[in-house]
Amino acid sequence: MSRVAAVIVSYADSEATARAVASLRHQTRPPDAIVVVDNHPGEPLGAIEGARIIRTGANLGYTGGANAGARAAGTEADWLLFLNPDAEAQPSCLQALLDAEQPTDGLLGAQVLLPGGERVNAGDNPLHVSGLSWSGRYGEAREDGDSREVAVVSGAALLVRRSAWETVGGMTEAMFLYHDDVDLAWRVRLAGWTVRFVPRAAVVHDYDFDKGTTKWFYLERNRAWTVLTGYAARTLVLLAPLLLATELAILVRAAREGWLGEKLRAYAAVVGGARAIAARRREVQATRRVGDRVLLARSAGAMQTALLQSRLLALVNPWMERYRRLVVRAVR
Repeated sequence: MSRVAAVIVSYADSEATARAVASLRHQTRPPDAIVVVDNHPGEPLGAIEGARIIRTGANLGYTGGANAGARAAGTEADWLLFLNPDAEAQPSCLQALLDAEQPTDGLLGAQVLLPGGERVNAGDNPLHVSGLSWSGRYGEAREDGDSREVAVVSGAALLVRRSAWETVGGMTEAMFLYHDDVDLAWRVRLAGWTVRFVPRAAVVHDYDFDKGTTKWFYLERNRAWTVLTGYAARTLVLLAPLLLATELAILVRAAREGWLGEKLRAYAAVVGGARAIAARRREVQATRRVGDRVLLARSAGAMQTALLQSRLLALVNPWMERYRRLVVRAVR
């Protein structure tokens, strides 16, 4: 039987973390080990029954904490289960993920539900060719159906094959937090694995997007990291018009919604981090086993989400999708 080590990265939320751990301990198929990474030295966690606490001594961010947890879990586990500290896995979650696994799967994600467990928060998350990704089926009724291959799954609850994790080098630590699930799914797929969404594996997530404008800085900076390190050079050139148009649209939205400063700070961070991005790009491209056609075929040209609607978007969506299809035919 496959061995599973669960990792929870916690930051100053002992009660929620204890509930997340308890939800794992009460699984129909519990993890073989549970590691909690305490990322807040100023407010250390107390002991949590059934979990091993790893104290980092500093805030490593979610990405650094996840990597630390994976190292602490050792190499015996065949799978790593990552669960957000503000999420609670429903009893059959892990078993459903393991039951759905196919030999080519490197990453499997659960259906993430809003409080109450009746409406969708995320799970089968679309990926735009610009690197933007949004909560799939947000606010819709809970789904019950077979698993399927997708572009991105939510980082709130995901199962990673250990060999795939090692191949791609774990999380991109420079990202610190946000967009890390998109980046991981991208790199796993680039390395030749598939990504699978499992609706029958479910977690309830205490979700709140509005965490201040600083979140936009991380989202936009990290999106740029993913795009600049993940695509082949030829693909970046072919996509340049669409990427530039997307940037202009985001700048307009940022100005209207009051986070233009964070968007500009993200640009500055990308320019200032050019050497680090170039080094990371070499690492990512060294793991490549498939061409960008595989990535783009499962990505979207149009942006269709209840979280973002406008007349302009409705007009340009068909053209963006046509452009994506042209690029798919032009790349390998």
